[in-house]
Amino acid sequence: MLQPDSLASLQKLCGQHERFVVISHVRPDGDAYGSTLGIALSLHAMGKDVQVVNADGLSPLFEFLPGSKDLTVTLPTAPEPERIIIAVDCADAKRLGAVFDQWQRAPDVNIDHHISNPGYAKLNLIDSDSPATAQVLDEIITALKWPLTPEVAANLYVGIMTDTGNFRYRQTTAHTFKVAARLIEAGADPTTLAEACYQSFRAERLLLVRELFQAIHFANQNRVAWFCLTPEMYARSGATPDETEGLIDYLQTVKTVEVAFVVESMSGGLTRASMRSRGTVNVQQICAEFGGGGHRLAAGLRTKLDPVALEKKLLDLIAKQLPT
Repeated sequence: MLQPDSLASLQKLCGQHERFVVISHVRPDGDAYGSTLGIALSLHAMGKDVQVVNADGLSPLFEFLPGSKDLTVTLPTAPEPERIIIAVDCADAKRLGAVFDQWQRAPDVNIDHHISNPGYAKLNLIDSDSPATAQVLDEIITALKWPLTPEVAANLYVGIMTDTGNFRYRQTTAHTFKVAARLIEAGADPTTLAEACYQSFRAERLLLVRELFQAIHFANQNRVAWFCLTPEMYARSGATPDETEGLIDYLQTVKTVEVAFVVESMSGGLTRASMRSRGTVNVQQICAEFGGGGHRLAAGLRTKLDPVALEKKLLDLIAKQLPT
């Protein structure tokens, strides 16, 4: 839970200012988009002037979210000094993007749920026990009696639904379901939102899945599974990088798999990896070795190592934690 003094400070800050900009991490997922738009719409309902930006702009996968048409690519010009910067669902300020770095301003508010978040803003509201930043925002909106319109509820519901793996991951609690129920009562349509998230993909994404199924690797008696996304896979399938969200879940459908990870080459000589664990291995600890972060059960990293070298290092680190 958030501390009462942090909530009071946020209430005071929002009462003293009229202009805001909300931003989240690069390669945003459902929680990043839902949290960004959720808090922005709630502030807007209070009569505030709110901009919503992201280094990667809006993914077509999330165009269905209320308010998404107002989300733009992060502008190179820093916002005016009196416009409050709110960062959501971003464990590391560096992941707000290179353009944000050019602003040379620290966020005024940092709202997050990642345990690795160091608290990089002037005001930090972090609840690492929460399964999604959208749930943290529900706590804020409820405690401060901010507007919870159907549009706000829909965004927060999508944030929670996607970051809990459709309410499957271990951090999902009875309270999470209570929050989801409250959001449904406020106007979020669970059927429509679930269809938009999980049953509205392009055919090209399925063709990419076919590519991946031919490239899955197993190790440690099938307790570790991984695949590497390559430019050739994108070229053959016609899929785009923003269509890879959730593909790691296929690896975790295998009963024996305790750790799954995905490796992908990126522009600028970087390689990224996403990791998932059933609990025996702390993937946040592993990603921290490369400057990454996240949670014990889900984490990510970016490194200058090439994919092959990164795969080897990840396998070595996983093996050290796996029970014999």
